[in-house]
Amino acid sequence: MVNHWPSTLLGLFCFSFKSVDTGRPQVFDYPMTNPFERPIAELNLAQGLTLENDWFALKQLDQSTWAIGEPAYHQMNWSYLLVSNDEALLFDTGSGYRPIAPLVRHLTDAHISAFPSHMHHDHLGNISSFERIIVADLPILRGIAKGNQITVPDDMFLGASEGQTAPGFSVSHWASLAQSLTLGERSLHILHTPGHSPDSVSIWEPANATLFAADFIYRGELYAQTPYASLPDYLATTKHLLEILPKNLRIVCAHGQTEAGTDDMPELAYSDLTDLHVTLERLLTEAPHTGETRVNDHMLLMHSSESFSA
Repeated sequence: MVNHWPSTLLGLFCFSFKSVDTGRPQVFDYPMTNPFERPIAELNLAQGLTLENDWFALKQLDQSTWAIGEPAYHQMNWSYLLVSNDEALLFDTGSGYRPIAPLVRHLTDAHISAFPSHMHHDHLGNISSFERIIVADLPILRGIAKGNQITVPDDMFLGASEGQTAPGFSVSHWASLAQSLTLGERSLHILHTPGHSPDSVSIWEPANATLFAADFIYRGELYAQTPYASLPDYLATTKHLLEILPKNLRIVCAHGQTEAGTDDMPELAYSDLTDLHVTLERLLTEAPHTGETRVNDHMLLMHSSESFSA
């Protein structure tokens, strides 16, 4: 998650944890009363992006993959729709401040499965709008489930600062990390990528050399100061990714802008993983402390004293 908002609002978000078919998607008319939004008129969409429903930025990566952004939301979320034959996968369902399901259903007639990358509130918005939900088969997630029913704990959801209530939903399929996830003719590998959160996963698609990184790495402020974030886990995950992924990979992320402030799909490269690895190695030689550490021109790592030993 990233933030380009006033520090008072940033403090509120970061530290308050206690707590007739027209052939087009329906247009929803919302008043601008949400303090976590900025006016649509202030958006600076990059070339090639379209604005849908006065909220979502849409970018087509290839014939069967779309990036769906929420640049007016203060965390600038990006979700990803992958389609093959009659199957579709929505990786993250967004903030929930606008319904993403109508747009997704306009883009594809395929059977849609929603797959949250982790249980933070900005990735679970309106998840109950989807009948089929895939969840990574991780012990931490099995631990909050009763059978196939998940109720997300508040300290994993972290939505209290925005007045959001943790959802409950039924898991249609537990995705094994030991096997690839087949989506039509596409083969997807689910990678456990803890660091930002212990339940975080990313999707690696070898055929396109693309890593759908979610919150593990993105442009802007990398959050390792949130509850259960772990710098040692961040380092171990980064090391593993550098070992198994090719240097020509494309990393598409869940948050961020360009350095010039253009609202575009956030994208990084293998070199950014390398820079993060070097930064983490150096940082973990220091005494635990709360602060921020520059990774490179694209990223700033936020950390807490607790994240040094988590």
